[in-house]
Amino acid sequence: MPSLAAFENRDVLTRRVTRETDTAGVEGVRARADRGLHWAVGALVADPADRLLFVYEDDIWKLPGGGVETGETRQEAVCREVREETGVESTVDELAAVTEVTVTDGGREATFFFGTYRATADSTDLASDPGLDGESIETVAWRDAVPENCLDETLVRRLQ
Repeated sequence: MPSLAAFENRDVLTRRVTRETDTAGVEGVRARADRGLHWAVGALVADPADRLLFVYEDDIWKLPGGGVETGETRQEAVCREVREETGVESTVDELAAVTEVTVTDGGREATFFFGTYRATADSTDLASDPGLDGESIETVAWRDAVPENCLDETLVRRLQ
């Protein structure tokens, strides 16, 4: 597994966060790690009007993103996740931030890395039925500002 220090000397924001989850959340991260999958990615996608793309899922706004799959580069995962969750085609720009995320259910924990990339929208049409089956994405939206109740609001504001 990579180390956060590998990114600290580059022009990339680095940070560590801990998030409380449940046993299934910790087990999910561990199962992915057992398959060699240590990364998830998200994108700060901007359109020509400088609006930002957000998804609303589980009562919180967040950047589109998800896990990197076997055989996929992080950049390929960004494009796939943005398209699957929002319907928007995008071009990945630079890596803007790397977060070492530790999830814990009280007594157990697991760690993964989350890469946040800047991306440019190739289209602005949004999916009428966002996300894949089984995902709880309620809506997607272009926003002129970071919405209230945004996951990682401080990070998103720093990257704007």
